[in-house]
Amino acid sequence: MKSNRMSLRQVVKTSFSRMGYRLMRQSNFEAAVIDEARRVARAEVQRRDALATADGSLTDEEYGFLRELVREANTLPGPIIEIGTLFGRTTSKMALWKAPHKKIITVDNYSWNPLHLSPEWHYHMTELVLQYLRESGQVIQVRADKNAWFSRYDGEAPALVFCDADHSYEPTVRDIEFALRVGAQIICGHDYSPQHPGTMQAVAEHGGYRTLKGTLWALCAPKPLHDSRTHRTCT
Repeated sequence: MKSNRMSLRQVVKTSFSRMGYRLMRQSNFEAAVIDEARRVARAEVQRRDALATADGSLTDEEYGFLRELVREANTLPGPIIEIGTLFGRTTSKMALWKAPHKKIITVDNYSWNPLHLSPEWHYHMTELVLQYLRESGQVIQVRADKNAWFSRYDGEAPALVFCDADHSYEPTVRDIEFALRVGAQIICGHDYSPQHPGTMQAVAEHGGYRTLKGTLWALCAPKPLHDSRTHRTCT
């Protein structure tokens, strides 16, 4: 004997039909997007506690300090370079604070994210987040190994370089030394804390910080690269 109970899809389909709509068969792409969204949602629920401190986000205090630095950069020539895009949240905030003429170049290879998305999904999700800023010419989103990109950068000396990628010692040193080599006037970064001793060591070896808010640091006034290994204190 057949059951008179309707499936959820049938109920929805009937309701929509009464309103003059009909359900369309999903394309393979749409089904893949929905499946991935469900997987991401499950992962986000499972990791919600960890993500409170491990998603790469800045605190309100740190965002406030970064806003001050971006406004300082607005008075200087050259672009803002962000090393480490993640999902584009900080990129978007800096775009709100920057002067209209100022460009942001954000660089990431999309090899890591706290949701464990594949590099392709990670990149395309961030691409969507930054779509308006990219298409309006405010942000240049670069997908590349940062060291390879450093070696071929021949643009204008940056007003500001924000280091927020790999926080271990050697990668942080390379980030700082790139910023020094290209003549960045403000060099700053995230995660100066005992949890990231490599960042603390790299900053100390390049003169220490002039200001530290939360774990967001701004380097002492940059000096030529050949002087960068000497231990200096801010004056």
